[in-house]
Amino acid sequence: MIKFCKYHFFLLCISFSLVSCQTVGKLEKFPTMTFTHLSKIRLLVRDIKILELQKNQITPPYITHQFPISPAEATRRWAKDKLQIGGKKNTARLIIKIAEAKQIPLKIDKTFVGSFKNQQSDRYETEISAKLEILNEKKEIKAVVEAKAEHFKTVSEATSLSDRRKIWYNMIEVLMNEFNKEIDKNINNNFQKYLIK
Repeated sequence: MIKFCKYHFFLLCISFSLVSCQTVGKLEKFPTMTFTHLSKIRLLVRDIKILELQKNQITPPYITHQFPISPAEATRRWAKDKLQIGGKKNTARLIIKIAEAKQIPLKIDKTFVGSFKNQQSDRYETEISAKLEILNEKKEIKAVVEAKAEHFKTVSEATSLSDRRKIWYNMIEVLMNEFNKEIDKNINNNFQKYLIK
């Protein structure tokens, strides 16, 4: 009888594992985020380089690795879609200093009354900070601009993982739109010698 119970318990564990795998496998796929719709920036450079200073952190509160597209990935895509080569010398170098997403647990009411409420349980914070440099042939920095964008969103404890992933994707879209506005303004104000209009 004990062997029989153990056998059924083993089968139950396997079934649960299979269901879990199927659930994870059904996570919604999102369209590739692109920035080809934005106005292009043509620079008097012959090369464009992208560097990342921040290592991808996977321990709480960081959840960047769980996002459908990370802030760093989105920034790299932005650079490829937005920045264009238009010269025979100089190098443009985009340095991604901060590109992160965090999950901050919020204090909730754990009393009996609180159990009947759909409370705001988590705050998601995203941030991008980067600078764009123009270097001459001697690798001297001739011009530099910086831009930073932040966006946050709170969700309720009843929000499903699927809905959270949609929120995360939309957060990156908003974040990158803000970043684009900021760096666009700074480039137009400070890169006059290196812009082709």
